[in-house]
Amino acid sequence: MDEARIPSSTVDRALVAHAALMTLLGLLSGFTPVFAKAPRAALSAHTIGVLQGALLFGLAAVWPSLGSGRVVTAARYCALVGLYANWLGAQLAAFWSASAMFTVHRASMPAGAAPWMEGVVAVLLNLSLLIVVMCLLILRALWQARRGSRAAEP
Repeated sequence: MDEARIPSSTVDRALVAHAALMTLLGLLSGFTPVFAKAPRAALSAHTIGVLQGALLFGLAAVWPSLGSGRVVTAARYCALVGLYANWLGAQLAAFWSASAMFTVHRASMPAGAAPWMEGVVAVLLNLSLLIVVMCLLILRALWQARRGSRAAEP
């Protein structure tokens, strides 16, 4: 495809790169159940990575319409940190069999993760709350833009 035909303002190329990387990480995670102590959790990490990659592709398509500013910048960082932390936490939980944060797969996960491993996974998975913050910040940015456009109307 001719790159010159696509206006750069229609898509956020940096988010497209993150989307491709997240999708690749998710696809590669599909090969990890063989090596993981908790294979079902590894399949969860695979699914998480692929779905989050799709989410990032969608965000890349609409991001330029959000404009710029502190709220949009904060939303971007919340998205990236939250999504990568979520995937990494799920993947490490599968490798280490850190089951404390896994209510669904806990019964099928063997014991054996050290407390520090459980702590690392807990921090990473709790960082996924930043994805909720991102959604709220995007809604705020849209609300501010709408409010600003109404004030500009005669």
